[in-house]
Amino acid sequence: MKIEKKKKKTIPLSQREKKRYILIEILNATIPEKDFYFGFWIELLGFFGSKGLAEINPRLVLYKDNKAIVKCKKDAEIDLIAGLAFIKKIRNKKIILNPVITSGTIKTVKEKAGFK
Repeated sequence: MKIEKKKKKTIPLSQREKKRYILIEILNATIPEKDFYFGFWIELLGFFGSKGLAEINPRLVLYKDNKAIVKCKKDAEIDLIAGLAFIKKIRNKKIILNPVITSGTIKTVKEKAGFK
């Protein structure tokens, strides 16, 4: 008996969901990446609930120098930016999250942030 390996089928680019990248600047405090990640999720979960958060599908792509790049679904970027306004504290540190730019490509966001 021969065991055959089946190749996983990938979804074609034309059928994948479109995404948007948002550059977020963290003001007033220096926060480690791990604290930002968990605080960000907990605050958004409290605001949108699990269903709303699943519809937005935010993912932390890159965090460096108090700047974060977050990926989300195409039509949900406005909801995510609105949710950022309600995040006032992470790990008992008062912060302000400033959305700087929204783009369809990560390259544009990295250039604006000064990442290499």
